[in-house]
Amino acid sequence: MDPKVNGQLQHDWSWLIAAYLFLGGVGGGAYTIGAINSFMGEELGLSTTVALWIAFPALLVGTMFLIADLGSPSRAVLAAMKPKTSWIARGTLIISTFMVLSFLHLVLHQFVAVDQSVLNVIAIAGIVFAIGTMAYTGILLGASKGIPFWRTGIVPALFVISALVTGHFALMLGIAVFGDIAETSAMLRVMALEAAVLVAIEVLAILFFLQAAFRQPDPRESAERILRKRMFVIGYFILGLAAPLVLMLVAYRAMAGDGAGVVTILGLGAVLGLIGGLILRQAVLICGALPTLNMAGFEFRRIHRPKEPKPGIGMLPPS
Repeated sequence: MDPKVNGQLQHDWSWLIAAYLFLGGVGGGAYTIGAINSFMGEELGLSTTVALWIAFPALLVGTMFLIADLGSPSRAVLAAMKPKTSWIARGTLIISTFMVLSFLHLVLHQFVAVDQSVLNVIAIAGIVFAIGTMAYTGILLGASKGIPFWRTGIVPALFVISALVTGHFALMLGIAVFGDIAETSAMLRVMALEAAVLVAIEVLAILFFLQAAFRQPDPRESAERILRKRMFVIGYFILGLAAPLVLMLVAYRAMAGDGAGVVTILGLGAVLGLIGGLILRQAVLICGALPTLNMAGFEFRRIHRPKEPKPGIGMLPPS
């Protein structure tokens, strides 16, 4: 336990869950952008194709991380039980449905000649469940009532914004790698500006989230801890947000000319943005702390006792 933080930190959800939340966000964000672009005309067809090739594999790999954390595929089946009372069960059904839709959309789009109206129907349904998947990654944390840092409506909104940012960066990387720069330069230039706007919105969202946490005594401990972490301040704020924002604006300006060497700038900014999205989820997870109550000079700390499904109350002598 960190001596500077009174509340007991959670250790049940590790980096495997962070990777699962991150990949679910990337898949949902990329699919949402690509599916919307599919309604905009054939000139954006490459972005739709790349998005479909990102979405399902990202979700599949993310599910593998979740199963690895659960320890057994049979537990994944049990996770879908009781959707009326469990957000884990609801999320399992949402993500499973989205995986089916994204896979079906990919197969029909790439390998089967079908009417565009059929793809449009699948795209609309896919967007709905993609948004549900992005929001669920935050709702799951908010449903954990023992961690005040997570128990806020800001977390789902923050994770949706971050998912759109990381999905957008993944889509840019795919277009830069698999597309012809001469043909995609105009598209990438617009996407660079879009990425800068999305990153700026994420900056506002994370600042609002931290400010809201500081205003309440219970989540304040977690907010103080997360801001003391170099991984969060340097890895997320500086390298994951500030650097991509600057690089996207530089790329946007440079691509007004011949665009030489801009792909490297775009690629670096996108990679840093993706790393930042993973760090955000990892930092929010590991900094979640149970609240500490201060009464009559004594500190009462909520703890997880062995063999008890719910937290009890432990007493700590005054420091």
